[in-house]
Amino acid sequence: MLGNLDNHRIDKKPSNKIKLLVSDIDGTLITDDKRITPEALTAVQKLKEAGIHLCLVSSRPPQGIQMFFKDLNIVTPFAALNGGEIIGNDGSVASSMAMKTQDADEVCELLQKNDVKAWIFGGFDWVVFDRNDPFISHEKAVVGGGPEIIDHISQYKNRIVKIEGVSSNTALLDKLADQINQKYPDTVKALRSSDHYLDITHPKANKGFAAIELGKQYGIDISEIACIGDMDNDIPMLEIAGLAIAMGQSSERVYRHAHFQTKSNEDNGWAYAVENFILPRA
Repeated sequence: MLGNLDNHRIDKKPSNKIKLLVSDIDGTLITDDKRITPEALTAVQKLKEAGIHLCLVSSRPPQGIQMFFKDLNIVTPFAALNGGEIIGNDGSVASSMAMKTQDADEVCELLQKNDVKAWIFGGFDWVVFDRNDPFISHEKAVVGGGPEIIDHISQYKNRIVKIEGVSSNTALLDKLADQINQKYPDTVKALRSSDHYLDITHPKANKGFAAIELGKQYGIDISEIACIGDMDNDIPMLEIAGLAIAMGQSSERVYRHAHFQTKSNEDNGWAYAVENFILPRA
């Protein structure tokens, strides 16, 4: 069902004035086969004509976000690694939040004890521990390159912004998320970004923080920012946005934080949201 439901976001009505759209990528802006549809490209142009800025936010590393800039014809600030890295439109790092070394060590150990692959991200780095990991080939297409392979987390000397838990067992990832969030309530946050990926970051490295920081790049308050996404890791931005939109395939857990639900990413839901919920508020 599209549109507004009375039992969703009853804490705050949607804003009547939008100046910035902060958008998730996978499952939102792009289709399942990682394409930007012609309808979405048309919607991007209409945003420009209406004077509404577009910023991307994703659990992807920076290079996995910048790869879309040419097709979208934008050069704007963006948030990578689930908000752990805020990159300005000049390519400089405006904000970076790393995990504590001990926390990162313990989280990796927990994942590996449960037969969950652990990937490390920091800046443009992608590091793995198992060269035979079957998920690597898919991620190569996402980040635009292959990983560095090390034997132990202690060999990685740069800042750890995100640990990705990777498994085909979604229920196990949810169980581990609960365990991690209970054990590290003040220093680590775990949220699923897909059925197979568990994002583990500093608790402030989330898309809500990212939306606020991206707004600051333009002097725009969160009350005049629209956010759109589809997964649990999008909730922090949906719950504070002036206009919050959940994709059509989103779970009820995600949708209850949104003002509106659009169509799915496979049915041009992003373009539909721009046309029906965002442009009328330009």
